[in-house]
Amino acid sequence: MNLSRFLFLTVFILFQSLFAAAQDTLSLNKLIEKSQKVVEDYPFEKVYLHFDKPYYAVGDTIWFKAYVALAQDQPSDLSKVLYVDLISENDTLVRSMKLPIVNTSAYGSITLDPLAYKSGNYRIRAYTHWMINFSEDLYFTKNIPLGDAINRKIITNITLKGENPTNNPTINASIKFQDPDGTALANKKVNWQLISKFETIARGRETTDDTGKLALKLTASQKAALDTAILETSLEADASRIITSSFPLKNSFADVDLQFFPEGGDLIENLNTKIAFKAIQEKGLGISVKGDVVDNTGKIISKIEAQHLGMGSFTILPESGKTYSANLSFANGIKKTIPLPTAKKSGITISILTTTPTNIMVQINANQAYFNDHQDKNYYLVARSKGVIAFAAQAALNTTSIGAAIPKSKFPDGIIQITVFNTKGEPLAERLAFVKHTNVSSLNLTSDKKIYGIRQPVKMNVLAKTRNLPVEGNFSISVYNESKVPSNEDDDSSILSSFLISSELQGFIEKPNYYFHQINEKKAADLDLLMLTQGYRKFSYKDILAGKEPIIDFLPEQGIEFSGVLRTSNGMPVSNGSLKLVVPESRFYAETKSNVRGEFKFENVNIPDSMEASISARSPNAAKNMMIMLNGSAFPGIAKNKNKYEEKLNIDSLLLPYLDHSKRQYRMVTQMLQEVVVTSTVIKKPSHSDHPALSGLPSMPDHLINADRFQGCALFLSCLQTAAMGLTFADNNFFVTRVYNSGIRVPVQIFLNGMPIETNFLNSVQTADVDNVEIFLRDELGLVSRTYNTNGILVINTKKAVKGTAISAEDLKKLFPPSNVLTFKPQGYLKQREFYIPKYLTAESKTKGADFRTTVYWNPRVFTDANGTMAFEFYNSDNKGTYKAIVEGTDIEGNLSRFIYRYKVE
Repeated sequence: MNLSRFLFLTVFILFQSLFAAAQDTLSLNKLIEKSQKVVEDYPFEKVYLHFDKPYYAVGDTIWFKAYVALAQDQPSDLSKVLYVDLISENDTLVRSMKLPIVNTSAYGSITLDPLAYKSGNYRIRAYTHWMINFSEDLYFTKNIPLGDAINRKIITNITLKGENPTNNPTINASIKFQDPDGTALANKKVNWQLISKFETIARGRETTDDTGKLALKLTASQKAALDTAILETSLEADASRIITSSFPLKNSFADVDLQFFPEGGDLIENLNTKIAFKAIQEKGLGISVKGDVVDNTGKIISKIEAQHLGMGSFTILPESGKTYSANLSFANGIKKTIPLPTAKKSGITISILTTTPTNIMVQINANQAYFNDHQDKNYYLVARSKGVIAFAAQAALNTTSIGAAIPKSKFPDGIIQITVFNTKGEPLAERLAFVKHTNVSSLNLTSDKKIYGIRQPVKMNVLAKTRNLPVEGNFSISVYNESKVPSNEDDDSSILSSFLISSELQGFIEKPNYYFHQINEKKAADLDLLMLTQGYRKFSYKDILAGKEPIIDFLPEQGIEFSGVLRTSNGMPVSNGSLKLVVPESRFYAETKSNVRGEFKFENVNIPDSMEASISARSPNAAKNMMIMLNGSAFPGIAKNKNKYEEKLNIDSLLLPYLDHSKRQYRMVTQMLQEVVVTSTVIKKPSHSDHPALSGLPSMPDHLINADRFQGCALFLSCLQTAAMGLTFADNNFFVTRVYNSGIRVPVQIFLNGMPIETNFLNSVQTADVDNVEIFLRDELGLVSRTYNTNGILVINTKKAVKGTAISAEDLKKLFPPSNVLTFKPQGYLKQREFYIPKYLTAESKTKGADFRTTVYWNPRVFTDANGTMAFEFYNSDNKGTYKAIVEGTDIEGNLSRFIYRYKVE
């Protein structure tokens, strides 16, 4: 049965009995109805990706499985297409993939080509078309540190310390340079420059000391300039070799902040209240803090001490006429005094206790002033889980304190939102809590041995149970050498932390998986602190009561589709036109007709990525005098990384054990790359300077977008709308953002290889043909702006043929394509690859070659049978050490589970 409908029916019956004698229940009944309507009409989807290991190196392949679920964690059949994007640390799209969702799951891989990827902090986000309607906070996102042992010419380690953030801000940087073998690069000349917002604000030349260290004092007129700056160094390794490195300086200053969160929402006079707090440093991570809470006379009222990641709590009884503040000492030495929220003279609040085994103990408290004004009035206690109201109760305020026990059995695993309402439906106090049931679902993994030899077979069995009964389920498993790929379980992500916490709460959550492994009383208390200090991200009751519903622009995709309009050359729509779609490589063929408005659509197109497709049109009336115009596809903008605080500064140093092993694994690739010698002349990149009409523009554009930014893009115009920095796309035109925001609507002039074009013409531009895009936000001389009565210039430069290459008949034909045929390379489904598992069956195979794999087994298709079991077999590599097997997933009811198993290879 559908979980949301079941919970709603339960609570509806409960309300019928509770409110039969109530006088004013209209608004609350509306609240229940509207809440249920939001859940049913606007179901949230969520996505989780399971990766084969926590981080990677250039040359590796990232293997992943996607689980798609509804807000109630039930496997979702709503969408049939998943998007997975790989984004660099400067918020640039590196790779975009489209995956078919089959049985609520999708599988994929990313090969980290040494010629295309470099060391850095990448992130992966995953979402469906339906999820674009809602906040990007709902997308799955995970940081992926990527090291480089193949192209690595140097190992760097930098420490940063900011000083004087308000006056004469300075960053003291200390960089240690080593060669790939760990030898200090002593007494080497280093040129450096400090770049902020594309401008060099400082530069110099220094020499490393005897230990390979370089000390720099970096200054700027404003702290913001240093926060956004990048330090670039060019070390002269020898007479013919210069090695360049770059370091972001963000979050270098040692500032701190602390926020107070009274339980229930408000601090109220003469009510004993728990106050949670969270202390964070400038890097966004929690920081330890101690201190005293004092009143306005200096009397110490309470002690403060963080218990986990800067979070803690204390109790206070605010007295009338007094104010309170906290004198704090942070772990980095900073001392601050921060005022507590001002206590309200009259109010009602809520406190809860979740430590009892079967119930959530709730206390509704009013101070005497509020009680005197509202005595005997009715109040409602409403609890919802994952958007669904699961419990409600009514009580009259005939005492200043009302107690209630809510059975935990009424809620699934996850976050509960408990709210107190008055009879007008106004929320007065609110508290989040977390429920985790034991023995609902479980996974177990066993092997035929605990200790193996190299290249020996490993036989494993999975057993899945729900409520102690075997169950069918959908799982994935990875097995990797933990000795070569060390990691902290707290820093990892899991299906539990993702679905139960990260997809439910707002903002950055530090180490969410900490709360789901080796659970004990302390971790349960720490999780309750997280509930007190983190915001809930679903729709608020105020929005629901006000009738504020999501704006839906995109429907759930059921497959790949191409839609557009068929017009004559003078722009008139062609009705009843015949259109054919052909994908020659995959032998796909489909036909459709245009309607009276010329609109057409091809649905459920099965096309692998980067394959060429063509649409041809015929009409008895228009003959070949027609234009096929494809609609663009929605592509979400790239927001700042909400998990940016977990980005690694010294990746090569932090991942050194893994990278040393990676270098050994890819030694042959490294040698091949180092032996490549380029003898041909460098081909000049096409630019605006190639065209006389644009010769008056500056030599350097304000923004340059290279072709790799559009990799995997189906329709060039759609991706350009996102990539065009400093421009806004509206009303089928590009505008300079700063001018557009001021109310002036003068469009940007677009050029394709020096020729002025209209925006619609970009629908026919093939992404694969684009070399770069130049953006000029100003036309200093005004030659273009005055000629075309525009503001700003957008130049698209296509790739040049190698000089001397004879043009073929096919290329010549492409210069004059028929108007009734459109050829393009859409973004199709990612081509599926299978994880390679060697078999060492013979004596010769057990000794031949070298096997340095760190991931020895990856299987995204672990489906347990009616007995809850599945068996599989694989072979170890040549690496000795401890191997870690992680299996996770969901049963057919949506119950989540995860299990970790270890064995040794000696």
